[in-house]
Amino acid sequence: MKLIWYGHSCFWVETRGVRILIDPYPEVDDDRIGEVDYILITHEHSDHYGKVELLSRLRGATVVGPKPVYLMAVSDGITRVREIEDGETLELGNGVRVTAYLMEHPSSQYPLGYLIEGDKRLLHVGDTYPFPALQELRGKVDVLLVPISGRSTANEREAVQIIEDIRPRVTIPMHYGVYGNGDPEKLRQQLLKDRVFTFLRVLKPYEEITL
Repeated sequence: MKLIWYGHSCFWVETRGVRILIDPYPEVDDDRIGEVDYILITHEHSDHYGKVELLSRLRGATVVGPKPVYLMAVSDGITRVREIEDGETLELGNGVRVTAYLMEHPSSQYPLGYLIEGDKRLLHVGDTYPFPALQELRGKVDVLLVPISGRSTANEREAVQIIEDIRPRVTIPMHYGVYGNGDPEKLRQQLLKDRVFTFLRVLKPYEEITL
């Protein structure tokens, strides 16, 4: 599984030949985003939906999101779009599938996180705070993408609670640097303080890694 962080909550994931983009925000450098088959949107806020219309058209990608995102995409003239609901699984081809999970983001109409299963099991939680149902994902996640900014979503301390609930092998912080001032080093120190064990992998914007 290959992964590129484009800043904020935007990631490109390639697994088993399926290429997925998640939450392209308005300022993301779309010229640096390669081929995309699917664009997953966690919720309707502009810092997650921002460049969907442009990238869907340029890359010929299918947009997937909850009902508010679906309605926005249709209104924007996007024809390749699929609605997804909490608990629903979509088969993306080559044995890759994505399952939607409802998250805790009160300012959104229908916030989702996505578990992508291919070579690895990767969970993007979108914008969320800790909440008990996350424990249902314990043991199902290899790589967790978790927000840390504290701006309408988890801060570093709350992110540690999410990590403890899910217990991924690898954690990558997100939702900081572009909007918000989360600090990965504070996350690292909080993990040590709370004795929560995960491999913390901090990425630079536009950095590519293989998991």
